[in-house]
Amino acid sequence: MDKAMSSYEFSQPILVVENLWKKFPGVVAVKGASIKISEGEIVGLVGENGAGKSTLLKCITGVIRKDAGRIFWLGHPVDFHSPSEALKNGIMYVPQDIVLVKNLSISDNIFLGMETKPLLSIKETSRELNIAKQLLSELGIDFDPRIKSREVGVALAQITLIARALHFKAKLIALDEPTSALGPIEVDRLLDIMVKLKSRGISMIFVSHKIEEVVKVADRIYVMRDGEIVAEFNKNTFNLSEIIKAMIAREIKEFFPKEKVPIGEIILEVKDLSDYYGLVKNVSFNVRRGEILGLYGIVGSGRTETALTLIGYRYRKEGEIYVKGVRVNIEKPSDALRYGIAYLPEDWRLALVYLLTIKENMSIPILQILKKLNIGLLSPINLSAEKELALKFIETLRIAPRDPYRKAMYLSGGNRQKAALAKLLASKADILILDEPTHGIDVGTKVEIRKLMVDLAREGKAIILISSELPEVINMSDRILVMREGRIVAEFSREQATEEKIVKAAILKTS
Repeated sequence: MDKAMSSYEFSQPILVVENLWKKFPGVVAVKGASIKISEGEIVGLVGENGAGKSTLLKCITGVIRKDAGRIFWLGHPVDFHSPSEALKNGIMYVPQDIVLVKNLSISDNIFLGMETKPLLSIKETSRELNIAKQLLSELGIDFDPRIKSREVGVALAQITLIARALHFKAKLIALDEPTSALGPIEVDRLLDIMVKLKSRGISMIFVSHKIEEVVKVADRIYVMRDGEIVAEFNKNTFNLSEIIKAMIAREIKEFFPKEKVPIGEIILEVKDLSDYYGLVKNVSFNVRRGEILGLYGIVGSGRTETALTLIGYRYRKEGEIYVKGVRVNIEKPSDALRYGIAYLPEDWRLALVYLLTIKENMSIPILQILKKLNIGLLSPINLSAEKELALKFIETLRIAPRDPYRKAMYLSGGNRQKAALAKLLASKADILILDEPTHGIDVGTKVEIRKLMVDLAREGKAIILISSELPEVINMSDRILVMREGRIVAEFSREQATEEKIVKAAILKTS
């Protein structure tokens, strides 16, 4: 393992992991990983999707059992059988997909398993409420802990779990992709909380794809690749280029690999599109073959709602849709697919059936094409063609492991996103709507997906790119539309677009 160390050292480690291994069917997820964490230290754990970061974290915190290796906590060997056992010993696991008991209050979720009220009581005691308020206040949050957890967003759900960790007097908090679903303001608040916890002597493991955020708060960074710890960097020697190079074992020369490709005729035209709820208001635009059309706006601007209304997922009140110059009536997503319009949802997890294999997921949009005989539901599927299709996209998108029979539920987050994209491409649609296609994935996979967008445009596909990452929109789009309050309020060519112009259009109302 490469090291970039300095003279700055912490005290004796409170957590030591030695030669940890974890295997799943057909893949070794963690291969002999060794890390250590000291009191009051924030340690970043970065790597590409499928590198083994979350698996290592889950083995440490008892979510899953390790196959081999040793874990020492406060100088003693441990092997936690559950997250609750880990928490009782001072280690709190905060998962990427926050799980709270929805029908319980924030206060009840904080005290779950350590309640001070009678077992059959349905109301919080004043003592519990006061403690909950104090814990939230310590984290800089002024919030009524009596509110049901189903009524709060991801950011407050995360803070609830951190408050729970404080109540259980956790010495180590393991945060798995804590900023993946947060906006910029919420991210800054969470990073401030982490620094505050560090000042109290609490240690943290910070797993994230967003290296810039890790660098802001971490004292050391471990890099994982293919299940192994391949590099370690100290705060005084952090270098983004070197960290990324260690992550992907190759140098990225171009983060936005946009190329100029021939732009053809208009393939999709939308006129005065509106929904029944006032979230989409008289939206009109067109997109051409070979064009990447960026669609930008702040949260609540109507970007995703426009896409969902266009494909028939949301009810359309007014508007006309033309595909290849012919007016079409789209009332449901299957209609859109029939007319050559495919949509990758913002929450790409909704695009996959987790209990099905990669090849089965990819074949769903084109079952009619894969059927050997046209005899309805009883028609057998051409299994060899189905497998060949899956292998083609597994190779193109570098899905790991390269096994068409792998169930989607066993893929890492990044590889699930690739599989969702492969399912979209298998539909052979000419118009692709990509809603946050690089959200929550590592930098290497981001570049691969951006290159694929250029390749698809070169083939004559029309791409509508919906993204919250402004640099991505500016650098990957041929033309950019800006939405605000359900309307398109500005349009910029690639040459005209600047961050200042786009943000101003997205936020400020013109007289």
